[in-house]
Amino acid sequence: MMKGLLDAVASYGAVLLFAFVFSTSGYGQAGPNAPRGGPGKRPSIWEGQPKLIRTQGVESGNVGCELQDKAGNLWFSTGGQGVYRYDGKSFTNFTTRNGLSDNEVSVIIEDKAGHILFGTKSGICQYDGKTFTNYLKPGLLAKVRITCLFEDRGGNLWFGTMGTGLYRYDGRTLTNFLNNDDHPFNLGAHYQLIMDILQDRNGVLWFCSWNGGGVWQYDGKSFKNFLPAAEYYRSNEDQRSAASYVPKVTYPLSREHLTDDMIFSMAEDRAGNLWFATRRHGACCYDGKSFTSFREKEGFVSYGITAILEDKKGYLWLATDKNGVFRYDGKTFKNYTTKDGLVNNSVRSILEDKTGNLWFGTRAFGLSRYDGKTFITFSE
Repeated sequence: MMKGLLDAVASYGAVLLFAFVFSTSGYGQAGPNAPRGGPGKRPSIWEGQPKLIRTQGVESGNVGCELQDKAGNLWFSTGGQGVYRYDGKSFTNFTTRNGLSDNEVSVIIEDKAGHILFGTKSGICQYDGKTFTNYLKPGLLAKVRITCLFEDRGGNLWFGTMGTGLYRYDGRTLTNFLNNDDHPFNLGAHYQLIMDILQDRNGVLWFCSWNGGGVWQYDGKSFKNFLPAAEYYRSNEDQRSAASYVPKVTYPLSREHLTDDMIFSMAEDRAGNLWFATRRHGACCYDGKSFTSFREKEGFVSYGITAILEDKKGYLWLATDKNGVFRYDGKTFKNYTTKDGLVNNSVRSILEDKTGNLWFGTRAFGLSRYDGKTFITFSE
């Protein structure tokens, strides 16, 4: 019966998946008056208060707060404006004119060798501090849209894609996982759209899926999948059924199951609990034995959670797609919105720098920094 329910909504799920990717990315087209420049020209932007400035004529786009590298520079991804590096004084913009493989960038990491890796709409690009080059063989990933990047403790590079599942590169061999499988829960699709990758304190790898795959756990030998209870689908709690006669009713929560099968990102707190940012059901916490839901009473449920981070003081920060950000001290939640100085209430990412400042990337090309007292806007 479970398989039948999921097969019935397969086509609707596929439409929902692609609608999400393109509606949340905020990608646009460069206009006729976009600034021009040759290779090597990197506009630095710092007059007075340093701010991100659009250079490609793209009217909108999300800002991703991605990384503080070993040298202390902060890196920000964008949907259409390339990437920005902030050295504490000014922003430097890198685009395809400088060798970046694509101006639509989803993720930035630094590997053990000190290279900066960019996951883009057109594969993976590597930066050694001077030059941008293709990662792996030229053209091998040119048509692959990268959704996340992660280097594990063994030096393997993992990356999720849109349309071809998950890959692992060990320096010699590229191995594909969770692709072309035949899992009946996956809304009729035969791959997983992996949105985030995490390695917990025990070395176990976790992968979260956006197209109905829930969360995957990998112990180095096999994958284990976590999904909501059967009632989640029977009650149309996922809201994917195209049939008007299927009512949406709140199903009874079970601590034995994940609360949503579409997970945007993950985080591990200092106690070893895993936190999952869900599409429609707030935040879900897993202590290794049971799942705890944080949803309606905290105001998350309307649009769910997009990012989770535990800061150096032990506060848990949860970004939402509609209600700003929430700070959780283990007992109570405090909400911060545009009324408090946040640039936009649709927050897509969170990063804490080495001095304890929190950076929030938002829709509409927004970037805010919070020093514990005041929000400062770092974007147009």
